[in-house]
Amino acid sequence: MSGRENGTVLSKRGGIAHALVVAGHGGAGAHLRTLLHRLDVPVVDAASGARAALDLLATLSAAPDIVLIDAGAADMDIADLLRALTRTGRAPRVLAWGVACARIRDTAMLLAGALGLCAVVASEPPCDAEALCAAFDALACPPACFAPARAPTAVPAIGADEILAGLDTGEFRLHYQPKLALADGSLSGAEALVRWQHPRHGLLAPHAFIGRAEDAGLAEPLTLAVLRAALADIPRLQAGGRHVPVSVNLSPRALADARMAGRIADTVRRARVPPALVAFEITEYTEIADLATALHILLKLRLQGHHLSLDDYGAGHGSILQLSRIPFSELKIDMRLVQGAWMRPHLDPLLRQAVAAARALGIATVAEGIETDADWACMRDAGVDQGQGYLIARPMPAPALAAWRPCRAPR
Repeated sequence: MSGRENGTVLSKRGGIAHALVVAGHGGAGAHLRTLLHRLDVPVVDAASGARAALDLLATLSAAPDIVLIDAGAADMDIADLLRALTRTGRAPRVLAWGVACARIRDTAMLLAGALGLCAVVASEPPCDAEALCAAFDALACPPACFAPARAPTAVPAIGADEILAGLDTGEFRLHYQPKLALADGSLSGAEALVRWQHPRHGLLAPHAFIGRAEDAGLAEPLTLAVLRAALADIPRLQAGGRHVPVSVNLSPRALADARMAGRIADTVRRARVPPALVAFEITEYTEIADLATALHILLKLRLQGHHLSLDDYGAGHGSILQLSRIPFSELKIDMRLVQGAWMRPHLDPLLRQAVAAARALGIATVAEGIETDADWACMRDAGVDQGQGYLIARPMPAPALAAWRPCRAPR
């Protein structure tokens, strides 16, 4: 296959068929037009400057697939340019260059995603067809942190009476997402994730009912129902000599009643499951209303032999404070710090600092949301102990997990 044919295939894979080039007075614009012609991508030229590009966008009969623009030479800064492009509704993908600071480039791409755009922001324009195709591919499949924000998923109107009825009739189900050791790819545990098999709305994800259950004062009965289901599954997951600790999410709303620790202990005791096989995950960014009661419950859980996991570490404002208060044995790094971290160099010292602090405290670390080989390698190289995410496996029912075997080798 010729270079031209290969480039055409790559450009089509990125979904680029029509480009608008906006450049300053240098030669970058002409060079990019040459590369685009080599890739058989039709080009619409624009006069120098962002405002001229915006005016031209408004007159085009069809919106371009991509806008390539010299942000350094534009007559508005990158922040205003991205917002203005959003308002046109005709620039879903943007390739900009001329931004020297890596941190500013990173924030600009995050801003683009928040505005509903895909953007690659570079210090220099792509130098050859291969680099341009790589930019196209990045725009076609951006890491989640840079992807356009998704519109909130509509959820059905559900009342407390329906949730109570679902608890009484056993409509809530558990799916399990495995965790692997990043060093050798071995199975290290699984997280229990609740689903609701609703009689009218079908299988509902947690966001459709967890908040409503908490607001209705049902956090405790829902937590205990999930715990009982997990305890029933644990013997099956240990079959064949496997050691598969299971973690259950513990709502901070369930930490307001000091009797909760005793109820958990009784539930585990009746199931005849060793406490060490059951961990509880506490969301990091949720404020705990009654600190004394919460600390009483969490301390008793640790004394009973359960592990505690700090979930979504880095997503809130009290990470270090939470670590100083509660005897966690595991720290789960929020997926927004994991996905695409390999292309965000300034995150490396932040990740290593978190890993070093956890290691010094004797706490295991887990990277959430691993979706690519690059995510895996980046987290492993940063010293993170375990990983969880779609690259490894999607959540699955207990029978599927019992038969499941890791297929990810160390990178």
